[in-house]
Amino acid sequence: MKILVQISRIFVGILFIISGLIKANDTIGFSYKLEEYFEVFHMPFFIPYAVAMAMFICIFEIISGIALLLGAFNKLNAWLLLLMIVFFTLLTGYSAITNKVTDCGCFGDAIKLKPVQSFYKDIVLLVFILIIFIGQKYINPLMKKTLQNIALSVVFLVVSFFTFYTYMFLPLKDFLPYKIGNNIQEQMVCPPGSPTDSIVMMFIYAKNGVNEEFDVNHLPSDTNYKYVDRIDKVVREGCKPPIHDFSLANNDGFNYTDSLFANKGYKLILVQKSVTESRKGLEKQIALLGEDWEKSGKEFWALTATSPEVLEAYRHENQLPFNYFIVDGVPLKSMVRSNPGLILMKGSVVVKKWSAYNFPNYEIVTRYMK
Repeated sequence: MKILVQISRIFVGILFIISGLIKANDTIGFSYKLEEYFEVFHMPFFIPYAVAMAMFICIFEIISGIALLLGAFNKLNAWLLLLMIVFFTLLTGYSAITNKVTDCGCFGDAIKLKPVQSFYKDIVLLVFILIIFIGQKYINPLMKKTLQNIALSVVFLVVSFFTFYTYMFLPLKDFLPYKIGNNIQEQMVCPPGSPTDSIVMMFIYAKNGVNEEFDVNHLPSDTNYKYVDRIDKVVREGCKPPIHDFSLANNDGFNYTDSLFANKGYKLILVQKSVTESRKGLEKQIALLGEDWEKSGKEFWALTATSPEVLEAYRHENQLPFNYFIVDGVPLKSMVRSNPGLILMKGSVVVKKWSAYNFPNYEIVTRYMK
């Protein structure tokens, strides 16, 4: 039992540290995942606190993992770990059954897990944590209590700084397809020769008010069946490009996606998912940058998911010298983890990103155009 406890302690401790660090690298992304759960469970009143909760969970996971390896606060830590894993096992179990949240966000965007995989992962963790809980008497501290407290305090300060830093100035490691150096157009298509979706034609017939599906080789001969509809059913998914949902249009609905990539020179893209939720106090700086940039003869694109009515009022109120293009909110969340955020591109290649907390002026942007 003693050896099993030590193995479980090391495994769980390291896994919690890795999981916490990956999520702390992108707390905004993790908060989006929490918002999905709040919407699924009809708890929208928690959404304004999603970022704070994401930060807390990240810091807790890392501190708990470190404490487990150090053998510190064993009883308290064992209880917290058990309560936490029971909660998340129920959560991922619900997702596996309903498939309403397709990724738990356990390892951010670095490792994508399907709902069933997340549930199995939590079941395995639950077993290891139960072993730790039952055999906590076999976990001995690695150092004196004073040194443990100092070590945990230092870790808490460092992890908190890291979490707030990445929240304010974007993830240190970007795992998303819009990361610096990526060619966006290339990310929107599958490589040549990639497998495509395998589709089967299915025919829907009704009998006694009940719809049934039949393939072309097994159509019903019973005259009591009445034809209802024909559908194309995907039986095997083919290649899905990393970027498959990016499209922009003007207020009249005309698509401008190709126009965005037509110019091979430098361009600036302002990403402002919601103008009402955008960080305040940057409007004059954004307006000046847009004006200076367009005066230099280069393209300035502003993207948002805000409704046209709210958008026009915002533009006139802040005297913004450019028009906005409408993009779905999901890709905007992935483009830059900030509202507003700024992207410098050359052609369709991402050169640099800025968050709302280090929003640049024209001179700073031009330094990255060499």
